[in-house]
Amino acid sequence: MLIRALPIPLNKIRLTGGPLFHAQQLDIDYLLKLEPDRMLALYRKVAGLQPKAEPYDGWDGPGRNLTGHIAGHYLSAVSLMYAATGDVRLKERADYIVKELKEVQDKNGDGYLSALEGGRCCFEALARGQIKASSFDLNGEWSPWYTLHKTFAGLRDAYRLTGNRTALEVEIKFAAWAEKILSGLNRFELQRMLDTEFGGMNEVLVDLYADTGDPRWLELAQKFEQEIFVNPLQRHEDILAGTHGNTQIPKMIGSAVRYLYTGHSSDLMASSFFFDQAASHHSFATGGNGMNEYFGQAEELAHQIDGRTAESCNVYNMLKLSRILFALNPDAHYADFMERALFNHVLGSIDPEDGRMCYMVPVGRAVQREYQDMFHSFVCCVGTGMENHALHGLGIYYESPNSLWVNLFVPSKAQADILGANINMETDFPEGEKATMTIGLKQQKEFTVFLRRPWWAGEGFSVKVNGQPLPAEALLPSSSAENPQYAVAIKERARAGYYIEIKRKWKDG
Repeated sequence: MLIRALPIPLNKIRLTGGPLFHAQQLDIDYLLKLEPDRMLALYRKVAGLQPKAEPYDGWDGPGRNLTGHIAGHYLSAVSLMYAATGDVRLKERADYIVKELKEVQDKNGDGYLSALEGGRCCFEALARGQIKASSFDLNGEWSPWYTLHKTFAGLRDAYRLTGNRTALEVEIKFAAWAEKILSGLNRFELQRMLDTEFGGMNEVLVDLYADTGDPRWLELAQKFEQEIFVNPLQRHEDILAGTHGNTQIPKMIGSAVRYLYTGHSSDLMASSFFFDQAASHHSFATGGNGMNEYFGQAEELAHQIDGRTAESCNVYNMLKLSRILFALNPDAHYADFMERALFNHVLGSIDPEDGRMCYMVPVGRAVQREYQDMFHSFVCCVGTGMENHALHGLGIYYESPNSLWVNLFVPSKAQADILGANINMETDFPEGEKATMTIGLKQQKEFTVFLRRPWWAGEGFSVKVNGQPLPAEALLPSSSAENPQYAVAIKERARAGYYIEIKRKWKDG
């Protein structure tokens, strides 16, 4: 593991107020209104089992759809939200879905687990080397690996976040089925298959390797490495223009996660360069990116603001990537992006009254947000949306044996187990401009608090410790080896935040 800063996990953080907490509560209400048997109906039908309810429609309905993707998103969402809140009703939902998916898998008999009509024919043809692939169609199915990825991810999250061991067992059998499907394909056939959107298949398989220690899943993950996209990024070539945003970002999440466990420098080179280009040269002020779901030319955003811009799935995945990259290299520009995307796009993507979520949160003139029918449309951004608002606690704080990073100003309580500290933050941000943090310790301990000074903070920015203001020189960026790039730039009001380093022996309170 190459992590320098460990995120304080969701089950150790509780939001206590503010707009992110409000969005979280709206999401919980929505999750508890959805009916698991409806989202599982077509899994059962495809397996030859009697459905227990009528299926949902929209993108999760029968026919040529992403059928089954919502059950996967939902399993991730209730698992994440259980970790974020401790609400046992959400764990009960997760346990039920895992039990039902196991029944479907057992009926299928070979590890297969899908609700796609024609899915078996699609993958059987693929196994024979019959590959008809375009951007969103593989052998007649709409992005089938993308859809299956959601089920894989849901099982992973149920195992990791709720402790459901059956979820891991089902995921292993599902991966063994995928391994068999791809076992006879050569490199060129695999690359042709990857012309079709495949979601985060590389990520979930690397995670399965991490959860089991079995190297076969790392080898299988490598088969989802699209060379034509990844190789130029490893050479630091920006080839984003004209590519579909939500197809590309998950590939880079997979590369970053693989670097965590293998240390292959090319994975970090590709994923960090991609993030920097996407966030700094292809994104709007809100943190969103893309027009009609596609990246445009770098630094030409003025020509890309009208119409359907800023897909919410893209921001969900960019935030996911930023959290991983920060753990590897705790640099303020990742945290700046987290704040920018969370408080502008993600909060802007949910109706604060009824909890409806947006496909697009457009930035142009004479446009409107694309609020969805939450019980009928089931577009991709409804799926990532139900996960998004369970994740608001993740990324606020990171820790190491001698450091605490404070990235976001959010009313919250956290337990930093490595440091042995309890943290309480009270703030009226973003409406106000003050935050108070209290550190609780059983015994005195020396460590450094890295407090982010946002890039937008003006001359009036100040920090007090125990009521005493820090001297002006303490508010300047560090000239240490970790942050040399900021030392001069900040004085010139550069567009990058930095960390104020407060090293001392901390006491309770």
